[in-house]
Amino acid sequence: MSATPRAGPCPAGISRPTEARTADPSKNKIKKVVQLGATNHGTTMSGIETLADMLHMLGPGEKVLGKAGIQQYVKSDFIKELNAEGDTVPGIDYTVVATKYDEITTPWQSTFMTAGPGATVQNITLQEGCVVDFSAHLSMSYSPRAIGLVKRALDPSAPAAPCVPRAPTF
Repeated sequence: MSATPRAGPCPAGISRPTEARTADPSKNKIKKVVQLGATNHGTTMSGIETLADMLHMLGPGEKVLGKAGIQQYVKSDFIKELNAEGDTVPGIDYTVVATKYDEITTPWQSTFMTAGPGATVQNITLQEGCVVDFSAHLSMSYSPRAIGLVKRALDPSAPAAPCVPRAPTF
């Protein structure tokens, strides 16, 4: 069986593959998951969804934020269900990349995961070792540093991620 890596930005990053949640971890085809700014534990969207919730406007807010935007709210049933069995699946190596300047996944630390039995998690802040990378949520996916971190997570022999000055562009 060949190992299948999964890499993706938010919201694709939070799709925890159902085929990985088998009774026998040795049958998992997925061996590595790499995420960029995923809303693993939900988001407040810089307070927008929290305010909408307080004003009982989350339902009507779906027209603006879309169903996926509402489902990623920190208190949503989707996020509760997603995390009900823990963050990880045995036999999978996870790499989670966050940026301190994330304006979508807020608080930005909510992207980080906790390893369960038989899984490994490497939580990385984009600015660790590169304080000049100011990439925000959307621009992180084309940050040379983030791209280097993804390559390294998928192939440990890949070169170290470069440190390049980046503005928080959208």
